[in-house]
Amino acid sequence: MAKGRKKKEKERQREAGRQSDRPEDGHGLPVAAGTSSSPVKTTVRAGWQGYLCQAGLCAATIILLTASFAPFDLWWLAYFALAPWCLSLAGQSRGRAALTGLLLGLFFWAMNVYWLWWITLAGYFPMIVYLSAYWLAALLIRSAMQRNWPIWLVLPTVWVSLEFARSYIISGFPWFFLAHTQYAQTELIQITDVTGQYGVSFFVAMVNGAIMDMLLEARRRQAGLPQNLRRLAFGAAAVAASLIAMVCYGNFRMGQKTFSTGPVIGVVQQAVPISLSGRSESSEKVMQRHLDSIRTLAGAGCQLVLTPETMFPSGINRECLDLIESNGRKAEYADMFDSARQIGEVSRELDCPIFIGAISYHKNPQPIGEGDFTLSRNSVLCFDRSDRDSAIYSKVQLVPFSEYVPFKDDWPAFHNFLRTFVPPVMSQLDPGRQFTSFTIKGPARNWSMAAPICYEGTFDRVCRRMVYEYGRKKADILANISNDGWFYWQWANHASTENALHMSHYVFRAIENRVPVVRAVNTGISCSIDSNGRILAMIGQKAGADRYQGTPMAVGSLLLDGKPNVGREGSSGSPLAHGPLIMIDSRESMYGRIADIFAWTISMIGAVLAGIMIFARPKEKV
Repeated sequence: MAKGRKKKEKERQREAGRQSDRPEDGHGLPVAAGTSSSPVKTTVRAGWQGYLCQAGLCAATIILLTASFAPFDLWWLAYFALAPWCLSLAGQSRGRAALTGLLLGLFFWAMNVYWLWWITLAGYFPMIVYLSAYWLAALLIRSAMQRNWPIWLVLPTVWVSLEFARSYIISGFPWFFLAHTQYAQTELIQITDVTGQYGVSFFVAMVNGAIMDMLLEARRRQAGLPQNLRRLAFGAAAVAASLIAMVCYGNFRMGQKTFSTGPVIGVVQQAVPISLSGRSESSEKVMQRHLDSIRTLAGAGCQLVLTPETMFPSGINRECLDLIESNGRKAEYADMFDSARQIGEVSRELDCPIFIGAISYHKNPQPIGEGDFTLSRNSVLCFDRSDRDSAIYSKVQLVPFSEYVPFKDDWPAFHNFLRTFVPPVMSQLDPGRQFTSFTIKGPARNWSMAAPICYEGTFDRVCRRMVYEYGRKKADILANISNDGWFYWQWANHASTENALHMSHYVFRAIENRVPVVRAVNTGISCSIDSNGRILAMIGQKAGADRYQGTPMAVGSLLLDGKPNVGREGSSGSPLAHGPLIMIDSRESMYGRIADIFAWTISMIGAVLAGIMIFARPKEKV
């Protein structure tokens, strides 16, 4: 028996030697027996031809992935956009795979966040370098292929783990998730109310991984290596089962009748581009333009009116005006009192509250030096038939190196150094202290509304905390006000892709929390989204379009009163569009109760897989 085992072992070693002696095809796979391959040709394929092939595959991923996001909306491309990049990693060395990932990341982010460079070049370049580091996932994908692991499981686990990490690190940048390519596929993304947007990203990455497994098995067959058809069958079955489950769940959730009539809401939008030199118009003129748009809603039965972020003069909040008045300096700041009075007058004309976006001033309880006696905050003010605001919410989740520079209190000298890289026109703000909701009064019942400001609404965890408390829904509506005037390409007279990308996030906020979302955005896109994630109305909707795709820089008002969209001129000649009534959803989502349990679970599994792939040597190389 011992001799028989030794004989078999010698035969196995001879076979292994024959396999290792086969020339490689330039991509890390041995050429099948009987295939001729000269050393010269192998060197060429592994050299320039190999580099060009890998560069072409990476370029394909950049183009396909970019085209799958809004406003291009070629959503189906996302299901195989990552496969070319993954294929380029087969047979690469570790250093070359890392370089491939970094270069691909640099090109992808440079192309897709281009709308930052005319705002802050000092922030644009460090940001794309930082974001490119996430494409070092190439090392993990390469390692999984070396081990012959199923990519249909590895790719979505790694990708979702990194998306989740990116939403937290350095305050977070939760943009360009794979899920966002699917925002218009309403039936498919209803699973968001259980897994958050990460469940949709996982599915899209799973399809990419299954395609990658098919390509690898095809190459193994071409190389004369044994195939693992069981893995392909498992991957195909997992994709098919996930798709069927998601569609069935989506149809079930969208078919539920859990709605009641909400308030009549008016939304106004103006087009005020902003650059580093400021606005082309004075704050007083900008305010008057918005008040004129609000007046187009007079007599329409509005129960609240929503305006964009920071479009009204600063310092007109109650605390600031009361402090000025108590110090006997009202005459000195008469323009601020006059602005507040005008807003109050329009609120009384419409007989409903007006929500405005403005910078508010507050007394600083702990000043650290001269000129630090007041705090400025990005706020929503509710003027309810009065010359002073009756309620206020100040933005909690500020944007680093834009709305604030870190280390102000802990390391003032370093803070001042960093501040030199942020344009002076970008005021440094203090974060709000708590998530405040507003009460909207109706004839038969009242509604509760939370108001995420600008990019705050792109954070799923932030909006969840606004809507849910201790696992129970406390808000009926999300009303996002934003100012996307920074992202208008002024010298090209063209809106950037940022507008549509920003809007796509709120489809997921609606489904995650099962609340309708209303947006009022300077330069667009202002719209109404129901709690199933369907975009129902939009200011600047392109005529004859078969789907909702707004026109940034449109000017007008949107009245969500359920009336036909006729008579598009308001009382002052400004375009007025009608949209469906806001419908309040009585459902509470699983996501609202358990938060990001799915993403945390996937991330922990991803960390374990990463540890194995980094510290354990592969047993098989493919």
